[in-house]
Amino acid sequence: MSVDLSNIKVLVVDDQLLVRTLISQVLRNFGMKSEFIFQATDGNNALHVLAARHVDIILCDMQMAPVNGMDLLKEIRCARTSNAPDLPFVFLSGHPERNNILMASKLHADGFVIKPPKPNDIEKNLLTALERPRPAVDPFAYLSIATGTEYDARNYERQTVPQQSHDLDILLERFLVDKDVKAAAPGDILSKDLFASDGRLLLQRGVKLQKVQLDILAKHQALYGVHTLPIAELPQDQMIMYQEHYGINP
Repeated sequence: MSVDLSNIKVLVVDDQLLVRTLISQVLRNFGMKSEFIFQATDGNNALHVLAARHVDIILCDMQMAPVNGMDLLKEIRCARTSNAPDLPFVFLSGHPERNNILMASKLHADGFVIKPPKPNDIEKNLLTALERPRPAVDPFAYLSIATGTEYDARNYERQTVPQQSHDLDILLERFLVDKDVKAAAPGDILSKDLFASDGRLLLQRGVKLQKVQLDILAKHQALYGVHTLPIAELPQDQMIMYQEHYGINP
């Protein structure tokens, strides 16, 4: 093996105890230490594990409740855990449908092992994932990738972007206040287009900021170069007009 697995920390996520037990045994046969093999019963349980531990790779089932594997991967890629957003991630799934593979590819999954998993397939995908170049850390790039689940719809609300116009510009700029990223709050209205330091558009003016966006900007200020946000602090009457005229939810 080109990778020394003896010090690799792995999280095995599957809602079936038998599968977790068998995979853990296979990993021990590869030379991985028992104390470095962690288990989780579903994506939600995995998020709790990742909040307490840093791992080097995840082997994860796809179909689980209440949080499935695809949603877990999106949470990681969107920097919503304390682990690295580019964490190696391999799916273990009995559902190799084309749409699942395409979605996994969009979220930069590192492998797709068909169940029931064979030791050779696990080993091959494990080593490939640990050796391959990591995707660029860019959590904003994953926010708009919809997994189609209720969990995703609830945690990654689709934003309404108001129709851009001169009148909108006048309204937003009239009440413009610069706020530190960490002082901004969910629901604040962006007064100007927000660009990363490399010139890439992150958010359009007129949108209401979401918690996940603010968390990413605060956690990755060096990456995006965004330290302050242009916020439109609209008075109540102007806020009502803004919401009604541009179809923005209160």
